[in-house]
Amino acid sequence: MKTVNYYFVRHGQTLFNRYRHLQGWSDSPLTEKGVNDAKTAGKILSNLNFANIYSSDTTRAIKTARYINAENQHPLEIEKMQPIAAFREQFFGYFEGANSVETEFKLYQQHSTIEPTLNAMTAMHGIKAAIDVWKNVDPFHDAESYDEITTRLKQGLDYTFDQAQDGDDVLIVSHGTLIRVLTSMYNDQIDVSRSPKNGSITKLQLDDHAGQILYFGKTS
Repeated sequence: MKTVNYYFVRHGQTLFNRYRHLQGWSDSPLTEKGVNDAKTAGKILSNLNFANIYSSDTTRAIKTARYINAENQHPLEIEKMQPIAAFREQFFGYFEGANSVETEFKLYQQHSTIEPTLNAMTAMHGIKAAIDVWKNVDPFHDAESYDEITTRLKQGLDYTFDQAQDGDDVLIVSHGTLIRVLTSMYNDQIDVSRSPKNGSITKLQLDDHAGQILYFGKTS
């Protein structure tokens, strides 16, 4: 049986994070804090000899991965670090780039949550229901559903698992909602009502038959 240790890191803070704009498949540069987020994650993971390093294909994730790699005691050559679209953030469709606070209020106020936010909706109804609202309300229905996200995420995991050897440590730099979805897939007892912080680490141990989340959103 083959077992692979995955370290999922949420990218460092970006301008859109700071401005509270929805940032799914759209992109914005890392802030100074975002660079420090990445370097801090790199220091925490610096003693791990990563067999492979992947990221989503967004600039914010690619650059975060490079900062983490630069802090490592056994850095990989940059050309061996592979961006994969399967690890992108949730696509918000029509709502891409919109103010997140205003948009969440409009989307979730009809669901009678204590407060009309993604976090409150997730706490009350689960991450699947919270994500599927975006698909249903998007006038073009371009926003991704929970099932669409899990389908591509599984494809990315299958690909990276096939590339790995038993016992390998693998780094994947990805996004807040994507990591919440990942966690819900492998441990539905973990509270994902709040997004992991920028630069935080979530560990997934995956083998031929099953997977388990060992920790979620670790920052030290």
